[in-house]
Amino acid sequence: MDQVQSYLFDYGLWFVFVGCVLEGELVLVVAGFLAHIGMFSFWEVYGVAVVGAVIGDQGYYYLGRWRGEPIIRRVRAFSGRVNKAMELIDRYHGWLIPASRFMYGFRILLPLTFGMLRTPPSRFLLLNASSAFPWAIIFTAAGYFLGEFAIDMIQRAHDHRGIAILVVMLVAGVVGALIALQAARSPRPHRPE
Repeated sequence: MDQVQSYLFDYGLWFVFVGCVLEGELVLVVAGFLAHIGMFSFWEVYGVAVVGAVIGDQGYYYLGRWRGEPIIRRVRAFSGRVNKAMELIDRYHGWLIPASRFMYGFRILLPLTFGMLRTPPSRFLLLNASSAFPWAIIFTAAGYFLGEFAIDMIQRAHDHRGIAILVVMLVAGVVGALIALQAARSPRPHRPE
């Protein structure tokens, strides 16, 4: 955490951008905390995070379209998760694009896989961008309002990835179920004849 804070002092919002291109939750929480103490503006951190997150996932998506299979085979960190990623895509395809941003450990693998599977670029961009806004506000606000407590929780989640992934998937599942339930309850508009 101290090293992240040091990089943020040295490189400022550029480090936030680079961190958000990668799995940048910790960077974003620390940047939110630094915004709270006046080093950055909250909205600057938020805006840079959204742009970095969208560009990062779009880059991974196009990398997946170009050379996805060889990359996935060569990166050891992906080897144990590729089958799980494919199962998730088969089961939740459309929902998984925005949810993938919140799935620690799959955030780079899933866009690569969506690119490799030739998901339409416009669909991926729309769903990718729509998920960047809430992701950035959640983690920036966590740092801003919860400060060091949130930083400690992110570090613990990093130490216990399996539990963190399970919790995030559970939260995403509950949110998805609530959205589906609301959609099922809302009256359908009648088509004019």
